[in-house]
Amino acid sequence: MLAPGAVLRFSRFYRQFNRFEAERLRVVSVYWISFEKDVHMKSIAFFNNKGGVGKTTLLCNLASYLALHHGKKVLIIDADPQSNATAYLLPEETLNSIYEGNGSMNLYAYYDSVARGKGFPDTAPLISKSARFGVSLLPGHPKFSLREDLLSKDWSDGLVGSERGLQTTFTFRHLLQDVTVGFDFVFVDMGPSLGAINRSILLAVDYFLTPMSVDLFSLMAIENILVSLTTWKEDLQVALTHYERKNNYTHYSLDGIDVKWGVSFIGYVMQQYRTKTVRGERMVVKSFDTLLNRFKPELDRLENQFGFHDSASAALGQIPNLASLVPLSQLAHAPIFALNKFDGVVGAHFAAVDDAKNIYKKIADNLFKRLAVADGVNP
Repeated sequence: MLAPGAVLRFSRFYRQFNRFEAERLRVVSVYWISFEKDVHMKSIAFFNNKGGVGKTTLLCNLASYLALHHGKKVLIIDADPQSNATAYLLPEETLNSIYEGNGSMNLYAYYDSVARGKGFPDTAPLISKSARFGVSLLPGHPKFSLREDLLSKDWSDGLVGSERGLQTTFTFRHLLQDVTVGFDFVFVDMGPSLGAINRSILLAVDYFLTPMSVDLFSLMAIENILVSLTTWKEDLQVALTHYERKNNYTHYSLDGIDVKWGVSFIGYVMQQYRTKTVRGERMVVKSFDTLLNRFKPELDRLENQFGFHDSASAALGQIPNLASLVPLSQLAHAPIFALNKFDGVVGAHFAAVDDAKNIYKKIADNLFKRLAVADGVNP
């Protein structure tokens, strides 16, 4: 039998041990919560309904910079039926092996079971690897454009609460769950439209990034994007409300997560503007600043409605006209900033390659800063 003093000492030790253990578990819990947040995959769609703004070139080179210089695991999903990103990232022999084989699951075929009313597919699409870019790729497919009618019709059904309609609409979100395990970033290339395919992509991703050229038509495109996003957000809420009323006020969920509007504006990149050299320094021409000032009100509206009320951080960077390097990059299936003499780089091209590396570095740095702003708004 223990003496009273021994019992008291044991009691104190037990209380101290419990406090220590509780603190240890609290620290471990905080660590794992922080760790899981840090490793959360970020999905970003590159979106502008105006074509010819250098969207695919920006996406592939920024993805490559994150992979090669920041050690990030990046997946590119080529959801543009034109499949320009696929042709840019993969050499001819790889393209031939992908498209000549009819048995492979691809982005178009992924929707087959949904189209037949049999739910989501059991097999994920083929993932390829781009050696020079250092990224993974879910290749595009020209037939994916044929899914526009399916997505448009089922969106209409979804607006009145149809579960089948909502399932079709969110098939792309399910695809992200299927193929993105182990990746830090997923970049989605999109065609220049405001159609049903692009709507379903924007309902699936975390963020959208808008590449723009400095012209009047890009300004008009921002206005179109604002109108479309506002309408889609309102329509989604109507669809979810109808579904809940039809299903005893049960929320519509996908893969165990309640569906809601989630996409945010992560920023924009101005591209293809002309520069001049003054005393050895590259400077933008005066007309660039004049046009850029005309964009500001619309960009502020986009930021305030779908961003984080921080317009300054939304400006991710500017890319001058790199026309001389882009064809070399496409032929080599290599990022612009990594071109070398074996890719045909000669003379002044070497300085241009170095400039490109600095340009993409700044955009990558600004993207990380912007994501920190986003995490602060949406912890």
